[in-house]
Amino acid sequence: MLERDLEEPRSNCSTMNKEKVQQQKNYSMLERKLEELSTSCNTTKVQQQGRVCEPCPQGWSPFSSKCYYFSTERKIWTDSRSDCIKRGADLVIIESEEEQEFITKHTREHPYWIGLSDLKNEGTWLWADKTSLQKGFWRSGEPDDHYGTENKTQGKIKDADCVVTVPDENTWEDTRCFSKYKFVCETDALLF
Repeated sequence: MLERDLEEPRSNCSTMNKEKVQQQKNYSMLERKLEELSTSCNTTKVQQQGRVCEPCPQGWSPFSSKCYYFSTERKIWTDSRSDCIKRGADLVIIESEEEQEFITKHTREHPYWIGLSDLKNEGTWLWADKTSLQKGFWRSGEPDDHYGTENKTQGKIKDADCVVTVPDENTWEDTRCFSKYKFVCETDALLF
C-alpha cells in the first residue's frame, strides 16, 4: 500500500527532473544566443540611437536570413560538426539553388564539408538536422561510395560517407568522413 502511495510522487519527481534538464538546455542555448548578440552588436559604432547591430557575428558571411562561417582549418566531419555546434550553429544545410551558388562562390579553392551524410544507413542521405535530402547538387556519377573504397560498416565513422563541395564546380561529392577538410557552419541571422 505504501509503495503504491509513493508511485505518484516518484513519477512527478522524475517528470520534474526531465523538465529541469530541458530548462537547463534552453538556458544554455539562450546564453549562447546572448553571446552571439553581444558580438553582433558593436558598441564602438555608437550612433544616435545606441548600438549598431549586425545580422551576423564578426567573421561570418550573411546570405538571405542565414549567417555562414567558412573555416580555415581542416577537420574530420564529426569534429567539424562539433566545432559548428560550439559556435551556436551546425554544418550547412543547403536548401536552394541560390544558397548552393552562394556556398560555391565561397568555397572555390578547396573542398568543404557540408551537413550531409549517410552515417545512419548506407545510401540514405540525411542532413545534420536528420531531415532527408530533397534536392541534391551531385557531381556527375555521384554519390559513388568514394569509388567503392568507403565500404560502409554500420555506424562506424571511419567507413561512412559524408559530403564535400567540389572546388570550382557548383556540385558535391561523397568521401570518407574521416578525411580532413575545411567546413561551412550555418546559423540564423539576427532579424531587426
